[in-house]
Amino acid sequence: MDTPRLPAERLHHRLYWKLPPPWRHRGAFADTWRFIMRSQRWSAERMAEWQERKLVEMVRHAARNTAFWRERFAALGMTPEDFRTREDLARLPFVDRETLRDNVEAMVPDGQDRGALKYASTGGSSGIPVGFYRHATRTYPTEMAFVTRFRSWAGLSDTSREAICAGSTGQEDGKRTVWSRDLRRNTLAISSDDLTRDNFRWMLPLLREYKPEIFRGYPSAVSAFASLLLEAGERLPVRAVITSSETLYDAQRSRIHEAFAAPVLDLYGHSERVICAAQCPAGEGYHVFSEYGVLELIDAEGRPVTEEGAAGEVVGTTLLHDYFPLIRYRTGDRALYTARRCSCGLPFPLIKQPDGRLQELLVAADGRQISMTSINRHDDLFVAVDQFQFHQKEPGRAVLKVVAGSRFDAAEERRIVSALERHCGDGVALTVERVVDIPKTRIGKHRFLIQEIEGL
Repeated sequence: MDTPRLPAERLHHRLYWKLPPPWRHRGAFADTWRFIMRSQRWSAERMAEWQERKLVEMVRHAARNTAFWRERFAALGMTPEDFRTREDLARLPFVDRETLRDNVEAMVPDGQDRGALKYASTGGSSGIPVGFYRHATRTYPTEMAFVTRFRSWAGLSDTSREAICAGSTGQEDGKRTVWSRDLRRNTLAISSDDLTRDNFRWMLPLLREYKPEIFRGYPSAVSAFASLLLEAGERLPVRAVITSSETLYDAQRSRIHEAFAAPVLDLYGHSERVICAAQCPAGEGYHVFSEYGVLELIDAEGRPVTEEGAAGEVVGTTLLHDYFPLIRYRTGDRALYTARRCSCGLPFPLIKQPDGRLQELLVAADGRQISMTSINRHDDLFVAVDQFQFHQKEPGRAVLKVVAGSRFDAAEERRIVSALERHCGDGVALTVERVVDIPKTRIGKHRFLIQEIEGL
């Protein structure tokens, strides 16, 4: 394939990119952006006081206005006013994925405009689909305000020239595309599902013509691109590399840094949006955004983890989403506890090595590696399935085991297979196998993919 031609950039595009973020985005983005750009300059003590007030407001709101938390408070003999401090969180039960799945409607507040909500679901890293609600005009803009602040720590904005390598790039005229240019967002995306040596030969000149300031993607995809750069003895100058959606391992970070000669900044979050954390250029840990949610680290018995360097499960309580207040939500992810503060001076607590976005890969017949993260888009694909798990023993073929829900039928099966094969291209043939149960791991977790191809 010859190197494609980039669409022309016009003057109005360049002027738009230079506008301050609140001028380009109104509503929830602008309001959130203005507040969090001020609050990040607070002292740690002031931030903790503010967070506790917001936590009390959110929990009391849930206790008064959602059927789920009214029942829990009544069972505990508590009133909303009995929740007064952060320490009172320990009096409340945890919410795990199964509890969320079974009580999603009871967690929507009374009087909430249902027309403003959008249902979403995800299999996460566990293979247990769960549903939740997002707000049509608040969720995404608010999220982007926090992401934009994170970029600002490295001197970047939400319209800095950005190359994206994270799954497929969609379709055009009914055909899969392997690259796309978004002039409004000032991004150039290349398909990580099509990251082969042959395609690299035209992708690199295209990226060099584009001159990105940021290279962003899944760690597995960015690491694969970095390996191709190193193999070819080439460089792609950028100001920063941003990774997210999967665990970033030390070996990958080293490879990416070697290939790009730029800071590697990782962003941690999840679909349910109770906790968000990110690295600053100092690289001393992940700053947990205090205005976003309240983080707890717990051990296997549900007790707080307070020992330096000890691992615990990430539990989060939203401070933002009063339209769907998730409280003490067990993410299934793990992180290391630290009481240390970053030398950068930001007022946020730190965690280290968040781990939980399984970095597992399907292998196509032609050798392409397709990230599970790119397959697990947060839509309604698995809405009729109680559990699912991929199995692969040879390139180009995979079995999808499903525990069928009440709405699962032959039409649903065809819809799932069609969507997945369309996403993966011609290189993966899928077979669905209905099962009664999917065994858990020794420690009680579900695995999203059983990969038995040697060498992965």
